[in-house]
Order: sequence, then C-alpha cells, then structure tokens
Amino acid sequence: MTLLLKENDVINLLDYKQIYESLLNAFLLFDNKLAINLERSRISFHGTTLTFQAAAMENYMGYKTFISGSHLTFLYDTAGNFLSIIESDRLSQVRTAVLSILATDYIYGDFSSLGVIGLGKYGLAIVEIASQLRKGIKINIFTPSQQRMEKALAIFRSEGIDVSPKDSIKKICEESEVITTITKAKDPFLKLEYVNHKRIHINAMGSNIPEKIEIFPEVIKASNLIVVEELEQSLKESGELVIAKKMGMLDMSKITLLSSILSRRINVAREGITIFKSVGIGLEDLAVSRLIYEKALSKGLGTEIEVKGVWYRESEKK
Repeated sequence: MTLLLKENDVINLLDYKQIYESLLNAFLLFDNKLAINLERSRISFHGTTLTFQAAAMENYMGYKTFISGSHLTFLYDTAGNFLSIIESDRLSQVRTAVLSILATDYIYGDFSSLGVIGLGKYGLAIVEIASQLRKGIKINIFTPSQQRMEKALAIFRSEGIDVSPKDSIKKICEESEVITTITKAKDPFLKLEYVNHKRIHINAMGSNIPEKIEIFPEVIKASNLIVVEELEQSLKESGELVIAKKMGMLDMSKITLLSSILSRRINVAREGITIFKSVGIGLEDLAVSRLIYEKALSKGLGTEIEVKGVWYRESEKK
C-alpha cells in the first residue's frame, strides 16, 4: 500500500532539528558519492511550467514535481515499491528555511543577527524557523510592500516572534551579520556598497532561473567564497552566477560544494563576503520526505491507498 500524506499530516510531523540533521546527513552521503541528484528539468506550455527534480540515497529514491504553486513528492524504495505521495508545499518552505540555517552555521559560524529580505511564504518560514532554531538572535526584516510588511508583522505577533522591520535594504545590511534574500526579483538589489564594509554572509535563496537575480555581479566578484548545492545546475539556473560569468566577474576557483563544507573536507576562511547561492535540489526534497514518511509510519499518520500502476487480465489474477 502507498501512504498518502496531506499537508495537515506533514505539519503534525515537522521537527526543525530533525530536518536539519536529515539535510546534513544527505549532503554527507552526497559528498561520499552514496547519494545522487538529478539536475532539475522543466517544461513550459501556454504560460505554465511543470518542474521535476529527483534524487536517490540509501534505500530511497523519489522526486518532487510542482506546478502553479502545488508541490507533490513521490517516494519509492530501491526495490521499486511505491511508498508515499506527500503534499509538499509547507515541507518545501521548511526545508529551504532550515537549509539556510545549516549553510550559515558551517560557512559563517555563530551569528547573533539575521536580515531577511522578502516576506512571501518562504521569507515568513525563514523568520519563523530561525527564531526557533537560533533563539535569541535579532531578526531584521524588509519588503518594499507595505501591505506585505503589515501582514508579516501581524503573523509574527500572533506567533510571539520578535522582529525588527527596516525601511531599506541598506539598513538591513548595516545591522545584520547574515543576510538571506528570498524574493522573485528579476533585477538585482543587493549592492556591493551595502556589504563590503565588514565580514558578512549572504544566503541568496530566491533565484533558480537565469531571468531572476537578487545580487549585483560586483558582489559575486568581491566575495571570498561562493557555496552551491550542485555545480552544473547552479551554473545554469542561478541568475547571479549566469550574469557574473557573462561579465567576466565570476572566479570559478571561489566556488565550492555545500557537501564539501558540511563534511569539513574544505576549511572555510571566515572573512569578508561569503555567499551560499541556493537553487534548491531534489536531494533536499528526498531527505526531508524520507524523514516525514518514516515518522508517519511510526505515528500511524496518513491514509493508505492502493496504487500499483500495473494492469493484469482477470485470468492472470487467479
């Protein structure tokens, strides 16, 4: 039988610390070539895009597909058994947020202030989860939309989360050790003059197609380290890296894999500007989906459905 996990089931199973460990473990397996990640593929038709990303690790393999804001993950074991269908909208938000904390911990180290630029669903999740995983840090927030700011502040007040709204990106950068950008911007907004005055870490989480870009290429050029999840996919999808490379402002020797940082095979010189340029990969979705599936089994959550995808004649069933 296949286990169907709806969004409410997923929410009841979320544990941010466990997700942190599951992502760490997945990248350690990736570093040791015990996990594989399939480069994302997309198909667009009549203005709508269907996205597919897959991975395999240990006894699991699976993929996530999303279209028009709907996220679904399909989980199998390596014997070919169809284990689970998981509604994954909130799970995608959470894994992105936890990933930003994980990357910061290993690239930057301890931090006491975080600036979040962008307050859509993913930005809200980053603030919520950072406040839980790193209690006591100062969280500065910015969005150019006054309506979105007011909505975010109302949500944070209801959840007891203390934040400090800022009126400019420059102010966010001045008052934060770590900057996380999570927007749909098509034009860059994070300038070198905002971040070149001190040691600072940037999690650039918004762009995963070349047409989107959050960071000016001058920041890419001035950085000491650029960390990515998977090299080829990042060079194709990250708007920041694509434009910096075209302009001759991308030093490939500065790029390293997140898995190498997490395994500590590469020592990080923690100075100047460091960047984690995330595009989101299937391995991350598989890691958190596996965790949620195993927890659902242990707690008896979800709905069992029969999904075979195999046809037999009636005479063959006897």
